[in-house]
Amino acid sequence: MQKLRCFFTWLSAALVLLSVSVRVEAQGSAVIILTSDRQLSDMMDPDRKIDLSLGLEKNFASLREVCEDGREKGYKTLIVAFDEFFRQYREQAGTERLLTPDMDEYIEKIKRISDFASAYGMGIELSLLSPLELGPAFARNTGQSGRWLGYKVGYRDPETGRFSIQMWQQLYWTNNKGKVPIRLKGVHAYAFREKMIAGSPFRVVDTDEIIELKNVNYDALDTVRVKYNGELADASSDKTGEDYFKCRNLQIYGNEKLPVSFNHVFVLLEYETPEMDYFSHDAAPFLANLLKKYHDRKVNLVSLYSDEMHIQQDWHYFTHHENGQFNIRYLTKSFSEEYLNKFGQKLEDKYLLYFVYGAPAYGSSANDVRNIQYVMGDSPEDIHRTFLLRDRYYKMLNSGVVDLFSQAKKNAEKLFGRELRATGHSSWAESPTIDLWDTEKLKEWSAKYEYTSNYVWGNTVHQAAAACYDYFRWGEYLEPTGNDFAECGWLDRNYYGAAMAASIGVINKFPDAYAAAWGMPARSREWKDAINTAFGSKNGSVANDLTGTVHRDIEVLILYPMNLVAVEERFGSWMTQYAYANYITSEKLLEIGKVTDEGLLSVRDKKYNTLVAMFEPLPPAGLLKLMDDFAKKGGKVIWFGCPPLLDGNGQNCSADWNELFGVNYIHDHNMGEIAAGKVVRFTNDFRMIPDQTILTDFLVDRIYPVSPSNNTVVLAESDGRILGTVKSSGRGKAYYMGFRPRDDQSASLGYETRTLFEILNSAGSYSPTGKFNGINDNPSVISRTTDYFATCFPNGTTMIVRHYRNHTENWDGGFSRDQSNDRKALDANPLPTDTIVLNGIKVNGHEVSFRGRQSLLFRTDQTNNLASFEGQNCSSVSIDGKEYVFSSVPLERIAFWKDGKDNYYAIINGSGKITLPVDIKPGDRIKIMSSDKKTIKCSYSDGLVRFILISELSGKKLTIVVAR
Repeated sequence: MQKLRCFFTWLSAALVLLSVSVRVEAQGSAVIILTSDRQLSDMMDPDRKIDLSLGLEKNFASLREVCEDGREKGYKTLIVAFDEFFRQYREQAGTERLLTPDMDEYIEKIKRISDFASAYGMGIELSLLSPLELGPAFARNTGQSGRWLGYKVGYRDPETGRFSIQMWQQLYWTNNKGKVPIRLKGVHAYAFREKMIAGSPFRVVDTDEIIELKNVNYDALDTVRVKYNGELADASSDKTGEDYFKCRNLQIYGNEKLPVSFNHVFVLLEYETPEMDYFSHDAAPFLANLLKKYHDRKVNLVSLYSDEMHIQQDWHYFTHHENGQFNIRYLTKSFSEEYLNKFGQKLEDKYLLYFVYGAPAYGSSANDVRNIQYVMGDSPEDIHRTFLLRDRYYKMLNSGVVDLFSQAKKNAEKLFGRELRATGHSSWAESPTIDLWDTEKLKEWSAKYEYTSNYVWGNTVHQAAAACYDYFRWGEYLEPTGNDFAECGWLDRNYYGAAMAASIGVINKFPDAYAAAWGMPARSREWKDAINTAFGSKNGSVANDLTGTVHRDIEVLILYPMNLVAVEERFGSWMTQYAYANYITSEKLLEIGKVTDEGLLSVRDKKYNTLVAMFEPLPPAGLLKLMDDFAKKGGKVIWFGCPPLLDGNGQNCSADWNELFGVNYIHDHNMGEIAAGKVVRFTNDFRMIPDQTILTDFLVDRIYPVSPSNNTVVLAESDGRILGTVKSSGRGKAYYMGFRPRDDQSASLGYETRTLFEILNSAGSYSPTGKFNGINDNPSVISRTTDYFATCFPNGTTMIVRHYRNHTENWDGGFSRDQSNDRKALDANPLPTDTIVLNGIKVNGHEVSFRGRQSLLFRTDQTNNLASFEGQNCSSVSIDGKEYVFSSVPLERIAFWKDGKDNYYAIINGSGKITLPVDIKPGDRIKIMSSDKKTIKCSYSDGLVRFILISELSGKKLTIVVAR
């Protein structure tokens, strides 16, 4: 199983297997990952060695050895958690987990481990508040279980009522808590009739004309194993590994006559799953009672192992489908009741017909290879109301689970009297990482940058159905949080995962999210880590001390396209993988954002001059008003793609939208117009932007022509249709661009496209500091027009990294790396140069000259003298005309920085005479101390401290103490 889930992203220094680490605690954590009840029982003997292997290299250790090692390293936390993934690395038979977190026997074992760890100065971190962990216990305590419905549409004889269709029954799912059985509880069917809307993919079905049938029968046919790539093998095959997903073919049939002639049937498979009913009135009390048990037994709980906080779902991404489309949804009676109470609209089982999306392969027409959707009426408003039904479902499911566990965590913190950090990210898979392209003999990872005709399917619908697609909402529970986008071999050359980490990090309680990376050669990952550092998505490096352990600043805020999956489930949660902006959901923006009097959009500690909507057909009530207020006070609002018809409250908002942008758009039965192969050309103030070709006929590439009002200026056209406009609004501007702006800095199609950047830059979003006449020194402009990636941080630090955006993935994507294979991959596909040569580059208000390797960080003080620096393979740097020479020869690394007081710190890899700039005043005394408290002889004059670094101190932290 290639997909290594997010556990690896945050084990910090405890795992030498993964150099990428994220913030657990500054001291790190000792780690014990279990894969069976037997291992937990074996730990009752603290000297018994158990298999703790987390990769191909074997590791046996006892509880005592783990704790002793943790104490020696200064760790304050011992993680004890179950993770099914690592069973593959351990020599033990498949073991069913029978102990659950609510059992007295289980709690007693955890209590003994907790007491033992306490003697070594460590509290315990448990996988306690996790939806996947608690299902069997909840079912046993309440008699309630999870409920999922699988569905498929087929033909029904309108005269006889006879129908017979085949459908796949899922038998079990596997995730990081083990393999769980999925029980078929019932088979149901509904008759309906449909009406086509000509020239559209929509077919109308009246809700009242979805009629439940009686006496539905089924026969079980073959049981098979299906691999990721769709390969089938019968159940007796020797291919029985976890790479195979077991399912059974059913023949479902009936012949009930109806008084009216309905010629279609909608079949539902009702599954009972061992998980919570998250919307039950018993859910919150169950969690409260569970936590009280641990508190009453005085378990020293200090944090929560909370990675992959989704509800019950499966690691196998491409095997939950009928006719190529994902076809299961969670729906309990409690959920339906809550939906009705919240929205005043029913969501019964039969309403899942409106979630069906796919090709009606049972038909007899050539057009039956085209995907269709069912909608609730034939007017444009009815179509959009169907989108809203689905959008509300996904968001209520995701938010309901978040709210349940967030409240449980708050209650636990009150109970235990301490903050309980919950580090991780919500999903076990991400889009575009696990989206699907048909690449045939080509490497799949290098295709994941653009929507092209070989794009097959996005996995966001899988995540949305598992209540984990909203990273921003889950950040309310996951504190701190992160993501795992650049995994499985996809290097994320477009930096999208790092930008997403910065986006969720800046609104988190701990504004320092991680962006994990694995599945590529170590040398490639090292470079990716440098890029992450420039976003402030770090891995415990020295850069934390230089930048203030926060994310980079940026001027542009993009609304994360949450509606994509509701409008057409085929697509992921991205329109353009753009890195020079932060992202936020429109709901979260309305919750925590505000417009300032100076015309900026303030979100927590960040301020933005531009707000962008990439795909927002169902804006929450209040969003258009916020945009209007923002534009009138001086901000820039840029709307791409489809104009909205209904807002999140179901009210028609088209008039308000037309007024905001000074255009008129008329909605019809389609989502825009097909424009595959056509070219968007820019005019007037945007005339310098290169033309953009529209690639496909997909939903994401539709165009939405408008008629401008008298005070609106045209900025873009295609085939005689107006697609781009700008309207002055108060002190600001409102831009409309009725197409998807492509932006592919990785040149994944063989050429670079940067339409989104050019539009933002032409709109003035990336303004210069003004220190250099006629030169835009904005870091984002430097990043998109040179070989260097530049960012800046709130404390004034500037970072420059040699771009790593054109190195095409040609390696396998497994976690456990074969060094020989990686060498062959890089021999065939050599790394580009990482040498940095800056000759007076103007960036972020500074003129910089530097020669080194890969990355450079620096910050000047109030007198414009160098206060912090980190560089590799370098000996000097020139900033604003002042040269700082650190050594006579290049050293592997030079890093120094000042703390909040008067002390400086340095880490230097190499040896020889060292000179560092230090803010020294007359009468000050200076001494240099090594990490083992030894004094290093030094001299100082003219603002410089000089000393000789011996090889024994190479790479060790030095403290330069200034006594005043």
